[in-house]
Amino acid sequence: MKFSIIIPSFNQHAYIEETLKNAIDIKTSAGSKGFAVEILLFDSESGPEVQAIINRYRQALDLVEIKKDKGQYDAINKGIEQCTGDYWCWLNTDDLINAEGFFKLAGILQQNPAIDYIYGGVNYINEKGEVIKHYDSYALDFKTLYSHTPAVFQPGSFFKKAFTDTIGFLKPYQCCFDYEYILRCFKNKANIYCCNFVVSSFRFYNASKTGSIIPVFIKEQLQISKDYGRKPYHFLTAFSNLRLLKHALFPRK
Repeated sequence: MKFSIIIPSFNQHAYIEETLKNAIDIKTSAGSKGFAVEILLFDSESGPEVQAIINRYRQALDLVEIKKDKGQYDAINKGIEQCTGDYWCWLNTDDLINAEGFFKLAGILQQNPAIDYIYGGVNYINEKGEVIKHYDSYALDFKTLYSHTPAVFQPGSFFKKAFTDTIGFLKPYQCCFDYEYILRCFKNKANIYCCNFVVSSFRFYNASKTGSIIPVFIKEQLQISKDYGRKPYHFLTAFSNLRLLKHALFPRK
């Protein structure tokens, strides 16, 4: 069984080296465990510091493209189009895959190749890589996602290539293309599996996309959830609008 790790990159000089080392270590270990891993990196013409790091690890990567893209979703779509794994994920250049969790997940897929989408728990880490929060995974529910809680476990999510070939690419959202994609998996009757262990580490800090532009996330979540069935009377409608009001009155500095 083969796995593809797609890495969208743009000016994350503080963390990209750690992310590349993490992916390469998993690739190196995979062979002895009966799996193959390919790494595809798409960089949107980052500055010289990032380019120097990429060049340092280029030989260990299966594909490197340095070309201006339309955004993170576009870089990932390039990977979806070109990857050759049975399953693929994307790994942001400030996040990490948990090696132990990955190989447990790979073993589950080896025994259950009918799974279309699989995910697990997530550790939130800070700038220093210290765990600041832990989120146990739980079974996602389509209606709950669009009407109540739009939380998904994107880091460490793996998608079956044969299935995603039937539902298309990520849509051009700035932030919530993962939320829309997982809703689309549900709508298209994906066979979904929840792992009861940690699969990834998600880096959360003030300068990160998640930490810096929360109102954009909320607005995109409202639009996407409406497209999939959210009604004005659903909890997510009132809660999201209250969050937007809070950020308007008390913006982050």
